[in-house]
Amino acid sequence: MIRERWCKSALTSSKLPGIDYSLNPYVGCAHGCIYCYVPSTLHISREEWNKAVYAKVNIPAVLRKELKIKRKGIVGISTSTDAYQTAEKNYEITRKCLMLLLKHDWPIDILTKSDLIVRDINIIKKFSDVKVGFTITTLNDESRKILEPYAPSIEKRIEALKKFADNGVYTYAFLGPLYPEIEENEIDEWVDLFNDMGVNEIIIDNFHLKGDVWENMCKVLSKEKKKLYEKRISGNYYEKIYSEFKKKADGKIVVSRAFV
Repeated sequence: MIRERWCKSALTSSKLPGIDYSLNPYVGCAHGCIYCYVPSTLHISREEWNKAVYAKVNIPAVLRKELKIKRKGIVGISTSTDAYQTAEKNYEITRKCLMLLLKHDWPIDILTKSDLIVRDINIIKKFSDVKVGFTITTLNDESRKILEPYAPSIEKRIEALKKFADNGVYTYAFLGPLYPEIEENEIDEWVDLFNDMGVNEIIIDNFHLKGDVWENMCKVLSKEKKKLYEKRISGNYYEKIYSEFKKKADGKIVVSRAFV
């Protein structure tokens, strides 16, 4: 269900590293990712979060005013929702905001799971300072379906990521949360994939089990996966995986950790 609402502000101060402002054209997300911790962060019940997506129909008008008075800084698009979820196909709110940001040439950093962003590639590549990232949590689309039931396939994300890289846009693969199923001997495949595509950076993040996240994950994970996830999430699995990614990348591609 998609509903409309009005907002009072467009650009909000961000505490994320490398981001000055957050811009979220929607409230709620249709991807339905089981591990999403945004409801807990925003103090919204998961039931309410999943019930509807709210389109901030007046946010372009609010943004137009704010761009004239706020200090220029890096705008993170999709910090608490996906700006390219299904509602964007009809509303085009993100597209309108991008055109305004481009007019003033503000630096932007977009993170998405949706190949719909390719629709706006001709706008995005005109920015003098832009980063585009795709969340890729696994290379196994069957695993993706379990925890990201309504999100675009991994294949579509990778194809879209390559299109941006081919167009000279700074791109990154956000492996967050990286499903704790990857083994150390599989990391070469991941590094080669992104390096061959021309991706500039790999960012690795683990699960953030805030609120009822783990409880909800347990409802959909098999007994085997639940046991594996629980062991690795609570251990030093991610430190080992990160170190191995750095080693395999060997300077060919930047590898960093997310700090949320």
